[in-house]
Amino acid sequence: MRAGREWAAVDGVTAVALAVASQLEVWWPRVVPGVGEVAGNRPVLAATALGATLPLVGRRRWPLAVLVVVVVALAAQQVLTTPTQGLVLLVAAMIAAYSSSAHASTGPAVAAAVVIVGGAALIGENVGDWSFLVVILGGAWLVGFVVRRRSTDLSRVREDNRDLSARLAEAAAQLIEAQRRLTVSAPAPADLAALTAREVEVARAIARGMSNAEIAAELFLSEWTVKTHVASILRKLGLRDRAQVVVAAYESGLVERGSSPR
Repeated sequence: MRAGREWAAVDGVTAVALAVASQLEVWWPRVVPGVGEVAGNRPVLAATALGATLPLVGRRRWPLAVLVVVVVALAAQQVLTTPTQGLVLLVAAMIAAYSSSAHASTGPAVAAAVVIVGGAALIGENVGDWSFLVVILGGAWLVGFVVRRRSTDLSRVREDNRDLSARLAEAAAQLIEAQRRLTVSAPAPADLAALTAREVEVARAIARGMSNAEIAAELFLSEWTVKTHVASILRKLGLRDRAQVVVAAYESGLVERGSSPR
């Protein structure tokens, strides 16, 4: 959004600068290099010059419409009076031609090419002028078209890179989550205190690698009771399975490291 406002400001400054320069060509031609005496109707020249320059403010937002307005203004100037033959309006037309392909989709860009060819015939006085304008304005249009294609390719590359970055970030997050799940923190003392004496015995037996049947035989319990104690241990300590009970038992000191598994 900020970049859009900045470019709009640049376009505004460009349009105003060209408008001022075009008025200098009309009213004070001697201060503009390359411009001789004005032979045409000054008010008509001034109005059509403004019509060919000020619309450039919207050249990014309405590229085709701006080109049409600029061409119509220059054609009206050619029909109604004698142009000053200065370079300011030619520059304005080139900017409009460039924008008509650089800032437009393929359909409007093709339509802009037709406008340029037809408009050159209306603006020029003869075949030589028409050919010159077609080459100059067509060249500006072609540059804009190439720039747009390059920009589109770069945008696609950026999108691909963003998609790849998002996928890598997601994969990294999944790896971190998997690592977190594999890592079991030692239960807090309060959690261990929540275990009954019998559950502590069962937890130690699990840590020693004993099965439910072996625990039941050693503690003189039924296997069903052992399963109940195991479920209670998992719930109270927030663990998922027996493997985590083993890790938690050693990490918490419930079972001393290096002790015999049996």
